[in-house]
Amino acid sequence: MRKLLFGLIILLLTPCIQGQKNIRVQLFAQKKITQLQFQSEQVCMFKSDTTTVTIAAKEICTVTKTDSCMNWKAGGKTGQCATFILLQPEGKVSLGVNGAKLSGYIHWGSFELIADKGSMYVVNILNLDTYVAGVVEAEGGANKPSEYYKVQAVLCRTYALNNFDRHPHSDLCDGTHCQVYHGLNRKDPRIEEAVKQTQKLVVIDENAHLITAFFHSNCGGHTLNSEMVWKAALPYCKGKPDPYCMGMPNSNWEKRIPIQDWTKYLETKKVNTADTLGITSFFPGKKVMYYQHNNIKIPTKTIRSDLKLKSAYFTVHLQNNEAVFIGQGFGHGVGLCQEGAMNMAKKGKTFEEILNFYYTNVHLVPYDMVWLFTHEEEEEN
Repeated sequence: MRKLLFGLIILLLTPCIQGQKNIRVQLFAQKKITQLQFQSEQVCMFKSDTTTVTIAAKEICTVTKTDSCMNWKAGGKTGQCATFILLQPEGKVSLGVNGAKLSGYIHWGSFELIADKGSMYVVNILNLDTYVAGVVEAEGGANKPSEYYKVQAVLCRTYALNNFDRHPHSDLCDGTHCQVYHGLNRKDPRIEEAVKQTQKLVVIDENAHLITAFFHSNCGGHTLNSEMVWKAALPYCKGKPDPYCMGMPNSNWEKRIPIQDWTKYLETKKVNTADTLGITSFFPGKKVMYYQHNNIKIPTKTIRSDLKLKSAYFTVHLQNNEAVFIGQGFGHGVGLCQEGAMNMAKKGKTFEEILNFYYTNVHLVPYDMVWLFTHEEEEEN
């Protein structure tokens, strides 16, 4: 397969490729929504079934789910409908749910409200790269190096395109189940510039398939093979030492819990806590995936989830009637280490170099030219 250099040649041609994708994103996915309020900064229109209604600028419209339909109210107008679509207004839109104040998050695009099984789904339909910029801000924060923003933009775009139609009414949701999204990027204009400079670029593996774009906050000094965390052994997610993330904010952590809580937890996992050695020490010399005592093995990722630890890489010792967890890293440890990538960018590494450090045998291509790579791969075989 052609090397990354060919991908860079394609990058030079990217501005000549026209067209943009739209994406459907479920908002407020972690809530059961029975009421939505929205306010547009400009005059806007919505479709209530087959009727089109105009709303004045800054007029608040409320849509409430009922047993059989949705009721809407805007100014002095009211109505009922089975389908509700806010046509894309000229200005930005603020939203609020279940009687709460309008949130500080600002959105763009059109909106579809779908009543289903006692709840109401809010689906934002917007340009893919507008969505990507919002995800980069939510996942990476402001005031980061531009090359890091480019890396994150490419990965967020790759993840989105590789997960279309993930939900019944939308492609993706706005929570950690998919990618965190809080609306438009507002904090750092360099994010939108990074998205523009990497327009359409996605990451493919050596078989010309979009990669599963895993990323996490900090790997604790060593990334992991994908099969160490999940079942699938992905050839582009190979663990390796990462010196760049050490000393960063999330590279080290500590958590203390009462010893009786730790003992009770181990007992639920069938560990014999009468043998005090089983609870007083756990000092793996390297990254291991199990806490083991005699014939009992508990996956460290299970302990991490159950006890809400930052990572599955930790030691345990007792001190002053407490179980002290000392760990490294934040997140699952597979794929891109965000804090390591930020540090690499600060040290002058390009986004291509960063991607190739964290992923093995991958290539950058515009998403609407992946077919070309797939075709040539078939010819080579």
